[in-house]
Amino acid sequence: MPLFWTDSIVMSYSDVNAAKQWWLTAFDCKQVPVPPDWDEPLPSDVALKLPGDDVPRVLLSSKSEGREPSGHPIVFTGKVKRAHEHLRSRGVMGGAVHEEGGTELFDISDPEGNVIEVCKEP
Repeated sequence: MPLFWTDSIVMSYSDVNAAKQWWLTAFDCKQVPVPPDWDEPLPSDVALKLPGDDVPRVLLSSKSEGREPSGHPIVFTGKVKRAHEHLRSRGVMGGAVHEEGGTELFDISDPEGNVIEVCKEP
């Protein structure tokens, strides 16, 4: 089972290339072509697959094109402490692992200050 997974994340960035590099490094994502069935593709769109995914679930685009982010981004894991250590080893500093509502989680910030929650899927 992969260390990270998500349902869907849509993020807008001032610098899409820098954001893409961060996602590739932090989560071991792989860039893939934007699927033709995705709604309203934009020129800046970057589609990413997390390890173990057969389809892309992360979409990055330029803030200048006006795409709205998908809300509070959440990345799931089965091993919170291992995920925390993995991200730290990649230079991604996060908050402490803590429990909230019966779930272990921690927050990280991307280079543009967007908060991404990493939580244990029950």
